[in-house]
Amino acid sequence: MTGNVKGTEPMPKPVGFAHEAGLNEPSKQEMRRTILNLVWPTTVESLLQMGVGLVNTAIVGHLSAVAISAVGLCNRVSSLLAWPLNQAVSTGGTVLVAQSIGAGDREGARTHAIQAMLFALVSISLVAVLLFIFAVPALSVFEPDPEVLATGVRYLRIFVIGLPAVGIMMAAGAALRGTGNTRSPMVVAVMVNILNVTLSWILIYGKLGLPAMGVVGSAISTVVAQWTGAIMALLIVTSARSTLGIRIRGPWRFDREALRRVLRIGLPASGESFAWQAASVILTFYVTSFGTKALAAHQIGLSAESLSYMPTAGFEIAAIALVGQSIGAANLRMAKRYSIELAKMCAVITVFTAGLLFFFPVPIMGLLAEDPEVVALGAVYLRIMAVAQLPQQVSSVLKGAIRGNGDTRTPMYVAGLGLWGVRLPVAYLLGFVLGRGIAGVWLSMCLDLIIRFGLIMWRYRAILWIKESGGVEAGVGT
Repeated sequence: MTGNVKGTEPMPKPVGFAHEAGLNEPSKQEMRRTILNLVWPTTVESLLQMGVGLVNTAIVGHLSAVAISAVGLCNRVSSLLAWPLNQAVSTGGTVLVAQSIGAGDREGARTHAIQAMLFALVSISLVAVLLFIFAVPALSVFEPDPEVLATGVRYLRIFVIGLPAVGIMMAAGAALRGTGNTRSPMVVAVMVNILNVTLSWILIYGKLGLPAMGVVGSAISTVVAQWTGAIMALLIVTSARSTLGIRIRGPWRFDREALRRVLRIGLPASGESFAWQAASVILTFYVTSFGTKALAAHQIGLSAESLSYMPTAGFEIAAIALVGQSIGAANLRMAKRYSIELAKMCAVITVFTAGLLFFFPVPIMGLLAEDPEVVALGAVYLRIMAVAQLPQQVSSVLKGAIRGNGDTRTPMYVAGLGLWGVRLPVAYLLGFVLGRGIAGVWLSMCLDLIIRFGLIMWRYRAILWIKESGGVEAGVGT
């Protein structure tokens, strides 16, 4: 029962959720409805982000390979420092709010949500200041061409202004999802992404009488959209209709004990994210050594790959929320049933989306870039990564179940082992020692994801509420 905090203010149990173990549990059809009610808004949100991300990538991609590379390096640097903090507040907030909701503890849910948002604002603002000041040395680590570096510095110093807003949106969205409300974060994402792509088209190409700003216009549009989203998220969590009961007047102050609980749950997820981001920096350094075209193909390939994993992003979030609520309500049977059903549904969707990457890589890449060499290289990336999609996506759901159970350390250990024990050394071996080039680097990524799936499955099957009844019997791992 990790993370439960007993409060004095009772709260109604979530609709459609069985809280008495073994009594009035929902049927499989009812469970699927509950899952879909949680998943579809997050899936729509992810698909929209994917679509808008692809549009933005296509807009920038049609400028030049230099523009693609510069924006990609900036995203890599900012993600290295900001994304782990976002993951800490997102995971810690969702797990603790969900467990508090399951236990009927409204005060605990409210307190943890406030701590997540405050920590996100303060910590990520500090990161933004550091990146603004040290933009040149941060990007110079990759040894890019002078033109890529100059373009990247201009982009990064504008882009970082929006990072604190992303932190606010992540923390607020995590708290809302912990209560079972995935629709409000979807609405915010819809508005943010529509605004972003509209402004990008106007500012990058100089529409409506404005001057063409190129990649600088892309940065400005992103910042405006992100702060608009942050304001919307704050208005939603402080509205009278919010389950959390937070008010705009506060109290907005740090609670040392509650913040400690959020970070205790969230920091392992942050560690996992940092391990991933740091490994990605080194991997990007590898990729950069193969030239600007290879780097552009890698960056666009990463965006195109989202066609496969974005449609199932909501399943991991649903697993954290539903398993967390089950644990908070001391209903271990429901935790198991929800996690198994989520994994099955995710697998079905992934088989279809991975097939798109494998059988249609050239048309997909052709939508995002014009350079024939970039398209051809990117197609190789998509075919390789298509093989890893099923283990990757099912692993994400099982990680969500593990985290909802209160164990956020195991995913961190597995990620560290896969990234630093498999991906990076094998990438160096295949790419440089054995001379397989950029394809060798991509093969190492695929191998890493398959091995991590095996480790996550092993840990999932060892959880008490799975082990007692047998995961294989229930349909997991077969």
